[in-house]
Amino acid sequence: MFLTALAAIALLATSCSDNDNEGTETVIEATELPDAARTFIATYFEGASCVRVEKQARPDSDGSVYDVHLSNGFEIDFDADGDWTDIDGNNQAVPAALIPAPIAQYVEANYASQTITTIGIESHGYDIELSNDVDLVFNQQGEFIRIDR
Repeated sequence: MFLTALAAIALLATSCSDNDNEGTETVIEATELPDAARTFIATYFEGASCVRVEKQARPDSDGSVYDVHLSNGFEIDFDADGDWTDIDGNNQAVPAALIPAPIAQYVEANYASQTITTIGIESHGYDIELSNDVDLVFNQQGEFIRIDR
């Protein structure tokens, strides 16, 4: 009886966890990315190739539809149009050309020894993470709002 109950619980747990993720993402070829995303990768991550590209069935809360993992360790999320929504350098500096000037100036003035390793576009503006794991929040104009704790 105990073993039957244990087996039933294990089966239920397995079927529930499978259904939670079913159909949420599909691995696709890099050629299936929107043109804007492919151009972005070629421009700012020259020499890197797409190791894995996932297409979400439904956009994430930030509008991300495509999750791209590059050979250089960067992970980039793109929306349905191919515009980036999040860039995670995995402890590497995000290319300076992608950082809005007011944000770059603020970081240089206040965190000169740090680099920006993650940047995300949010409804309020930008969230960034520095190489020292400090998270900063900026508005849409790139003005500093607060340290995110």
